[in-house]
Amino acid sequence: MPSTKKSSRSVRSIIRVVKGVPGGGGSHPNRDFTINRDILCPMRDGVALAVDVILPNGSGPFPVILERTPYDKNGSFHAGTENYVNRGYVLVLQDVRGRFNSDGDFDPFRQEHNDGFDTINWIAEQEWCDGNVGMIGGSYSGQTQWYAAGGAPKALKAIIPVEAPPGNLFMNEPMYGGAMILCTVEWASLLGRKSFQAKVFDDIYTEHRSYFDELNVEKAMKATGSQCRWWSEDWLNHPTLDAFWESCGYEQLWSKMTVPALNISGWWGLNFNGAPRNFVGMREQGATQEAREGQRLVIGPWPHWVNRGRMLNGQDFGLDAVTGLRDYNLKFFDHYLKGKTNNTLTDDPRVHVFVVGANEWWEADTWPLPNTQPTPLYLHSEGSANSHRGDGTASFNKPKKEPADSYLSNPLDPVKSHWDIRNGPIDDSGLTERPDILCYTSETLTEALDVVGDISAVLYASSSAKDCDWHIRLVDVHPDGTARFMCHGVLRARFRNGFDKNELLTPNEITRFDIDMTATGIRFLPGHKIRIEIASSWFNRFDRNLQTGAENWMRDEGEPVVATQKVFHDADHPSHIILPIIPVGTVIPA
Repeated sequence: MPSTKKSSRSVRSIIRVVKGVPGGGGSHPNRDFTINRDILCPMRDGVALAVDVILPNGSGPFPVILERTPYDKNGSFHAGTENYVNRGYVLVLQDVRGRFNSDGDFDPFRQEHNDGFDTINWIAEQEWCDGNVGMIGGSYSGQTQWYAAGGAPKALKAIIPVEAPPGNLFMNEPMYGGAMILCTVEWASLLGRKSFQAKVFDDIYTEHRSYFDELNVEKAMKATGSQCRWWSEDWLNHPTLDAFWESCGYEQLWSKMTVPALNISGWWGLNFNGAPRNFVGMREQGATQEAREGQRLVIGPWPHWVNRGRMLNGQDFGLDAVTGLRDYNLKFFDHYLKGKTNNTLTDDPRVHVFVVGANEWWEADTWPLPNTQPTPLYLHSEGSANSHRGDGTASFNKPKKEPADSYLSNPLDPVKSHWDIRNGPIDDSGLTERPDILCYTSETLTEALDVVGDISAVLYASSSAKDCDWHIRLVDVHPDGTARFMCHGVLRARFRNGFDKNELLTPNEITRFDIDMTATGIRFLPGHKIRIEIASSWFNRFDRNLQTGAENWMRDEGEPVVATQKVFHDADHPSHIILPIIPVGTVIPA
């Protein structure tokens, strides 16, 4: 059986750990290029999109790296640009349709399929392009790469999506598990304008906090002081996964995509699900062998902004937390855009993940990692698991005859988190004083336990309401009582049988809920405990479910319903989460 390898010689020569250098290092050579700004790139419908073209000095043509962004192409010019241009690449930066210097109306997601395809074909026709195009960028700019790849443009040879949301918009952003991610409201309020200043984008977290108190999400947008056509006229009229949202996705196009991809994310990234989901989907369904074999995955101890430091929320991940991603990106592009097949990329394992606690990189060729043992961790209590001071426990033993736990879910008094897009392993110890959070905590570990991979939950529960949310969090409890959030999952109950369905609950009926959680990579150390937290709200990260059962929950104006929630854990209803355990001894040094 193949082994999972701990990073040592091989990973350091490829991803190269940069000791103590924020941003992953890399040289900054003298500028030697020419910038041509605001060239008009025509689309098939006659709309022109603005591009900046940064050309190396010297004889071409050259391979091209394209970044498409809604956040102002002028802000994309940074020190890393020099690394690419001075390596012999043309860099093309584009404002997407309806943003900044580009014509047309911004219509997120749906416009990027054709516009990305047309842009790549236009680039391939330019005299400075040698016919090889790659794409790079993070967040929405990462997502635009997959949209472009869906059309299989001949010139597109490789992409590097960083923190890119997945192509099912109910699986991460703007919805996750059927619940609305509230920072989407902030995002829409900003991108509903033609342009914005960077300061506004940064300050929105404090300037518009009043919107959080508004119910429903439609009113939340109005509280920001912005109007957004596609939000109010399109998004809010489609509360289920229907043809409209399908037109915003790209996962249905995996089988047509021909590009190798270097997928990069952080364990606590806002859009984390996109990287492993696209890696697996393309490995299984990519249109060509090169596309399937060329998928790579890097996951570090980072939030939405990757590879910027070794510290996050007071937790130190060590010097190896910052890696030489710039060099790795260049090696990836050199291989696929310049044909440098002797640069050892093909000898490098496809998967590199940072294991928190061990504070080291592991490498493998597959995700999930080889030798992963999915293991149920069961919930237990005597009926009083409310708060971390309750009697809830977690163990690998199946429950027998045990009473259910219950709490009141009040949308007007939601569980309030300390979450921010910049956050990572925040401390939950203060939050879990509340009685409407059920806590199930293991015994103190006497040996290290490696949990690396996808996590899911099976919850047997009931609600007195017609609809509700189930939020589940996996937490690392330190010896001093600090409780570090590791990963989470959420499911809006009406979507338990699919996001394309709108099936309300029968009040007080025990129902099985299968909940996908984000993956994690952690070594639970001796002296630590594992905790599972369950609640019906997580505010301000997610919108509040008013629990009325309204058909369109986005526009729900009903009186919020206070519901009695019950979680069952007995022989017939063994609620549990499934941990991807890597047995001790299967991690072999490279």
